[in-house]
Amino acid sequence: MRDNVRIEYPHQDTYECEDCLLMSLFDSLRKVLGAGPAADGQAPEAVLQERPALESIVVPEIMPAALMAVEGGAQPLLLDCREHYERRIGFIPGSVHIPMREIPFRLGALDRSADVVVYCAHGHRSYDVAGWLIMQGYAARSLRGGITAWQMQGGPISLEG
Repeated sequence: MRDNVRIEYPHQDTYECEDCLLMSLFDSLRKVLGAGPAADGQAPEAVLQERPALESIVVPEIMPAALMAVEGGAQPLLLDCREHYERRIGFIPGSVHIPMREIPFRLGALDRSADVVVYCAHGHRSYDVAGWLIMQGYAARSLRGGITAWQMQGGPISLEG
């Protein structure tokens, strides 16, 4: 696991995290509830100055057409990180479903040697998850535009399962 990492978003602002996607939320919650450095009487500027420099990660993305063109034995592991109700609407055949919030607890279900392509509805959550998986040592990419772009470009969708 890599600490002090910043995931660079080519399409939006940067998201900073330390151990997982939820760490900044937990930090904010601790400050509001009165625990952590800000609650110890330190000014927010002092807390920020104490943080070490962040390493940047740019998450690789794959376009739906490029993923559809992959043939043969080099098939990536497709990870659907959407919620259960979204999966019932349709999913990419052959994908593994682990909702985003469950991934930290179900890492054992993912083959660490696999090339993982993460997808969600539009590509935002999958970008976060792929970045987090990279920090955990996985080779991960995000499907650009998510299952919506996949379907719009003619990718197969399954409604069963």
